[in-house]
Amino acid sequence: MSRVFCDSSVLIRYFVGDDPPRSLAAARLVDGDATIVVSTAVVLEVVHALRTSYGASNPDIARGMIRFLSQPLVELADADRSTTIAALRWSERTSARRIADAVIAAAAEHAGCEVIVTFDAAFRSPHIPVRML
Repeated sequence: MSRVFCDSSVLIRYFVGDDPPRSLAAARLVDGDATIVVSTAVVLEVVHALRTSYGASNPDIARGMIRFLSQPLVELADADRSTTIAALRWSERTSARRIADAVIAAAAEHAGCEVIVTFDAAFRSPHIPVRML
């Protein structure tokens, strides 16, 4: 089995299906037998594109990301997959507008951080304390 790092453009075609030849190629790759590796940056880029360019709702985006990341052959390069999925579920329950915060918090947890510092007073994290700097 091969390992393939997927850029956000491939995942956007996979989720949206707006370009039939590329969408089919993306689906064949993602639903095939290769291990698909993505980073939190890719996840956040996809979330941003789906929200701003395609008008997808935050709850739909969170559910789509959860389904994608739950596939057995999908890996996160820089965060724990189960922690990220749990954080996305948390963002659905608390405020789906916090998807980016949830993904960032999952990466911070994976890195063993004790606190997240920010200038964003609205930043929320499911497990790691957040402190204004």
